[in-house]
Amino acid sequence: MVKIAAWHTAGAAYRIVAEHLGEFVHLALGWLTCLLACVVIKMLPWPGVVALLLDLLTAACIAIASAAISVGCYRAVLHNDVYYGGIPFSFGARELRYARFQTAIAALLLAPFALLVLWMGETQWWRDAFAFLWGGGFQPLGLLFVIGGLVAILPLIVASAAAATRLLLALPAAAIDEPGRLLRDAWTHTAENARPLFFGWLACILAPIALWESLWLALDHALGALAAPLVELAGYGCYFFVLTLTAAFYAYVYAQLAEGEVLADGAAAAVPVE
Repeated sequence: MVKIAAWHTAGAAYRIVAEHLGEFVHLALGWLTCLLACVVIKMLPWPGVVALLLDLLTAACIAIASAAISVGCYRAVLHNDVYYGGIPFSFGARELRYARFQTAIAALLLAPFALLVLWMGETQWWRDAFAFLWGGGFQPLGLLFVIGGLVAILPLIVASAAAATRLLLALPAAAIDEPGRLLRDAWTHTAENARPLFFGWLACILAPIALWESLWLALDHALGALAAPLVELAGYGCYFFVLTLTAAFYAYVYAQLAEGEVLADGAAAAVPVE
């Protein structure tokens, strides 16, 4: 079994995205424009029900765009399948199949985070547990309860992320129309590479996520009412880099496992876009 070089592969992902950014933007431009339209439309003063429907429409657009953009990026890296004419703007059987795998992995990854949000949202529990900080009575059992729940959830987040990083190998296979039980095959083929996949993928996604968090804090304090749509737009831009870097990283992982060769230190790409 080939051992993946996490840092070299992550570095190659950053290099190919930087060197071929125009091609990747071209692949995503149609769907990014749709998301921009969603932001602009939601800025208008809609009634509550309409605003909720627009939020649901935006969520559906994000899911569809994620699949379409990722499929285009995987095929660009693995098959040199780049479109230089009109802006790619389609969602067919290939993207729908990809979206099913993407949704299953996203559910696994996000479930513990949803549990964490619900736990943190029980504000009364947290107020009672930490009331002693503001002169209230000390409730040791309440304090142990909220902290114990938090400590129990954090390992679930790490475990789900570790599992997701292995299952993500199914996505390049789906993008290039590989048959079979791709999630099972991905789990089997990554048994000896769980750690490099985990840290290599984190190296690819943490930078754009940190950038978005920084923009969120900066815009929220500087722009007031305009902050929400601008933060949303910045989020889509950063999410584009999460998708492209993830696609490049796992395309190289897929190629290494398929060809049985480790990506060399300093290599610009294992299977470069031309």
